[in-house]
Amino acid sequence: MKTPILTLAVLAMFTLPGYSAEPEQVRQLLRTNQCTNCDLREADLRRMELRNAELSGADLTRANLSGADLSGANLSDTDLRGANFRNANLRYANLKGADVRGADFTGAILTGTELEDAIRPRGFIDIPGRATLRQMLPPAQPRRYQPLPR
Repeated sequence: MKTPILTLAVLAMFTLPGYSAEPEQVRQLLRTNQCTNCDLREADLRRMELRNAELSGADLTRANLSGADLSGANLSDTDLRGANFRNANLRYANLKGADVRGADFTGAILTGTELEDAIRPRGFIDIPGRATLRQMLPPAQPRRYQPLPR
């Protein structure tokens, strides 16, 4: 009798997704479309309607947002490291100051997306089969000649 229960418990540990996100904060987001500074790490938000969502300062590390509609969403200053945005709609979303290192934007719609000051690996976001978004750096200032001191 103990063996089937133990087996079921072990199977549940390996088959159920492990979430670090605070369940109440996920419910708050889904209920109000707002979750500023929330802990949404590893949240499963696939195919969610999050148009114009207020998520500034949220921690979305390794969150699954594939196929989600985040058009017009405010994701400024968020932690998006390792997040999955495959086929997500980020049209006119605000990602100013977001950390997008390791995020997957394959097939994502990024028309009009604000990426100013976003932290990107090696200065660019590579979207396979689409485009490479390079960090816009100010033009280098010419250096003036400075004689070496004697």
